[in-house]
Amino acid sequence: MFPLIALPVVGFLIGLFIITLGGGGGAVYVGILTVVFHVPPVVAASTSLATMIPTTAMGAFSHWRAGDANIRLGLSLLGGGVLGAVVGSICSGVLPQSVYDKIAGLAIVGISIQMLVQILWRNHRRSHVAPSASANPRTLCRFVQVGAYSVFGGILSGLIGISGSPAIVGGLSVLGCDVSEIAGTSVLVLLGVAITGFLMHLHLGTIDWPLLGLFLPGTLIGTFLGPVMLHWLPPAGREKVLRPVFVVLMIGTGMALAIK
Repeated sequence: MFPLIALPVVGFLIGLFIITLGGGGGAVYVGILTVVFHVPPVVAASTSLATMIPTTAMGAFSHWRAGDANIRLGLSLLGGGVLGAVVGSICSGVLPQSVYDKIAGLAIVGISIQMLVQILWRNHRRSHVAPSASANPRTLCRFVQVGAYSVFGGILSGLIGISGSPAIVGGLSVLGCDVSEIAGTSVLVLLGVAITGFLMHLHLGTIDWPLLGLFLPGTLIGTFLGPVMLHWLPPAGREKVLRPVFVVLMIGTGMALAIK
């Protein structure tokens, strides 16, 4: 077990790594805190949600300024995400520790595998073709389906502290949103879900404030410096080396937590 005094440095490295590579932030926070620092998963979840709020807020503001965020659609999906976050947060306080560990570990492994599949797909198909909205008409049936995605993403966020972005992004893809609209709208939804989950954990008393005080400042500094690092690292190096290594590490972390 690493000494807790190392948390600011670890938070900095994780924040730097996540912003540089993009995606999977909540899974990284929860995995490192539980496996390396032996923090209880429910406390790791609340800490992860707290770190997600400023990072998603910065992302949402940037996408809003760029005109990528569909505010109306995002607010529609946010209702399901908030509902799921409330349910997931309540369940996090009643599940037995052994069951909670396994759920968190398997969720991290599942998300990491999905990220690995996306990496392999990008390498196989260099050019990405944005989905056409006309190919996926936004019917009532599709909105109901997407609502289910958003509820599931919220449950993952409130229960385990991971972002739930795969579910939100999947739902927006079902509606035929293009790549920019998916990126901008999903981060808006995730911001609302993270705030809801954090407030629920605050109500349940599962937040370790000293732990958060050690972890959050380093993470914020790392996320601030991350975009600068992007100019130093060639895209090929990020995609072919750093990102696969990152995903493999997360799979190992999730498996260690699942069999704990």
